[in-house]
Formats: sequence, C-alpha cells, structure tokens
Amino acid sequence: MGTMSEAYPHLIFDKFSTKLGERTVNILKHLFPVPKPDTKRILTFANQSDYISFRHHVYEKHGGPKSIELKEVGPRFELRLYQIKLGTMDQDEAQIEWVIKPYMNTSKKRTLLGD
Repeated sequence: MGTMSEAYPHLIFDKFSTKLGERTVNILKHLFPVPKPDTKRILTFANQSDYISFRHHVYEKHGGPKSIELKEVGPRFELRLYQIKLGTMDQDEAQIEWVIKPYMNTSKKRTLLGD
C-alpha cells in the first residue's frame, strides 16, 4: 500500500434517519474540513442495526462519466454509539445529551439511529 492521500475527503452518510441519527451525522461531519470539488477521496459512514460501518475509498474515472472505479484504501471498522456529551472531551463536568441504557437493547427490532 502506498502513502495515504492527505486531501480532505467527501463524506457519505447512509441510513441515519432518526433525530439521534441526524445528530450523529452532524457531529461526524464537523470532524472533517470541507473538501475541494475535485477531491477523489471518500469516507463512508453506513448505519446498519445501530452499528456504524466506516469505509475509506478512492475513486478513479476511466473514460466516460458512468465508468467510475472505487478502490478501498484504508481502514475499515465498526462503531457503536454509546454516549453523546455536550462540550469537549477534556471537560469532566460536561452535560450528557444521550446515553445508551440497558433496557434499550431489549427490543431487537428497535433501531435508534435509523431504519
């Protein structure tokens, strides 16, 4: 694997349809600077059953506008949201906006972040 591109990435968020999902998208998108229009780097955050899958891709255009090749270049991992605090990480007295609770896991069909 070569060197990692330092270009600011485009962000894709999939299946974050609830109010908590929209708040999560708002938090994640403010972690990254605004990309330039010609950036070929893409970060994908996809929600499935309240687990957020992270993927890192680079795309290349070969020929026409409909021939695009995606290459996965970076780490892939799963995230699980367990707490949202108002403020910064170093504040011990920050107000807790949302926290996962044990009774929330009892319903298998209930999803918190999206459909």
